[in-house]
Amino acid sequence: MQPSGQSRSSFNWLSPVFGAIAIAIGIGGAILATRIHDAGLYVLMLIGIVVLVAAVWKINWGLFTLVAMTYARISDVAVHYYGAPSIAQPFIAFLAVLIFLRWVLNGERPQNWLPGLATIAAYGLVIFLSLFYAGDPTRAQEGLLTFLKDAIIAVILILLIQSRDSYRTAAWGILFSGILLGTIGVIQYLTSSFTNDYWGLAESRLMNIVSGTEGYRIMGTFGDPNFFAQVMVVIVPIALNRVLYEKKPVLKLLAGWALAASFLTVIFTFSRGGFLALCGVLALIVVVRKPPLVAVLCGLLILLLLVPFLPATYFERIQTILEYLPFSGADVRGEVSLRGRMSEYAVGIQMFLDKPILGIGYENYAANYLKYSMRLGLDPRRTERSAHSLYIEVLAEQGILGLLMFAFVLYSTFRSLINGKKIFQKISQDEYADLALAFQIGFMGYLAAALFIHGAYPRNLWLLIGIGLATQQAARNEEMLFTRQLLQQRLKISRRASLQSKGKNI
Repeated sequence: MQPSGQSRSSFNWLSPVFGAIAIAIGIGGAILATRIHDAGLYVLMLIGIVVLVAAVWKINWGLFTLVAMTYARISDVAVHYYGAPSIAQPFIAFLAVLIFLRWVLNGERPQNWLPGLATIAAYGLVIFLSLFYAGDPTRAQEGLLTFLKDAIIAVILILLIQSRDSYRTAAWGILFSGILLGTIGVIQYLTSSFTNDYWGLAESRLMNIVSGTEGYRIMGTFGDPNFFAQVMVVIVPIALNRVLYEKKPVLKLLAGWALAASFLTVIFTFSRGGFLALCGVLALIVVVRKPPLVAVLCGLLILLLLVPFLPATYFERIQTILEYLPFSGADVRGEVSLRGRMSEYAVGIQMFLDKPILGIGYENYAANYLKYSMRLGLDPRRTERSAHSLYIEVLAEQGILGLLMFAFVLYSTFRSLINGKKIFQKISQDEYADLALAFQIGFMGYLAAALFIHGAYPRNLWLLIGIGLATQQAARNEEMLFTRQLLQQRLKISRRASLQSKGKNI
């Protein structure tokens, strides 16, 4: 929170500085426009200029763009499909400069961000240690650089999310991703336009559904349907919160759009892990939020009405989940994906048993998979594989030490979300208390899906961690503001009563 006196005095200096930045951005964009011949790049550049100017004018627009761009992997699409340079890195640097200028010139100093930084850095130290003992230090080094980029985004979010308004803005950044990727993915599946990648926003692939049956599975911008389902599950409870609490009908409609698009996307990915995570999220919504019975019955009715429109192969694939259960009697050698999963899990456990304290090294699971799988004899594939479980991956690559530090990061995130929820409730801001609860449920859905997939796209995870770690301080700042306003109100009442008393005496 900023001192009001300092804010007023320094704002006169801040406006010209930001205005000069905006003018420089416009001039630079105009110069670049004369050298761009690709229409797609030209549109991206124009959007980028508008976003930068908007962020200068109001930093919450920068926060919204950072969350939406990161969660939907827009920068990666621009790089791979349009040959553009990374737009994420300069934009993050731009936001960092804005945060610094607002701090120095306007007195808007981010509060209590060092604990979040220390939490993330502690886990990063474990990854750094891998450089000294990993069998393939090059992969460990590349993984460390990727982690540093993700960690910077998480810290930037902690610095930016300092109020209920910025907290709500971050939620809408995630919902925008759901609307964009979910809508395109649903359209792609319903129209069977799988050869159309929709400007790089909707990948799809012909894959195994059940033994002997193949079908297309949508993947969004993630290159794998399971990861796509994982990030879309998170959106469901957040969208529901906005449907319930937004005041404007347009925003309620957009939140409902994000809810429907995200829900259908999880289905059309044919992801079994995504299905289980979605069921868990819906169950938590019912158990924790305790909606009216009428609302639960209406939800069940909608689900029943959707059943006839789902492909028969979807139910066949979901039924294969039973084969993973102990004592199911299923022969893992008879189902391709099941056999591969069992091999990947067993290999990860064996890696951990071989090096239980520090693991085999960060990002070294795939490099060592064949050596272990050939010894196991369950997987006939002779290609590098991933752990197919985030927790087994952490255990195999970083050992007990890494798993404990990763657990500490998750614990800190949930503690911040829970404490933030309590503080919002304390000052009667139920809308934001419920939003913190929605983030809790969505994050739990992400982690549930992570039981069945590894950390190939960790940036989305660290984005959620950054938002989670920022929750408590955002609530504390609102509590301070609420207390200050309450004291000012009481002071006014006291002064008024005093003046009235003096008037009577006269």
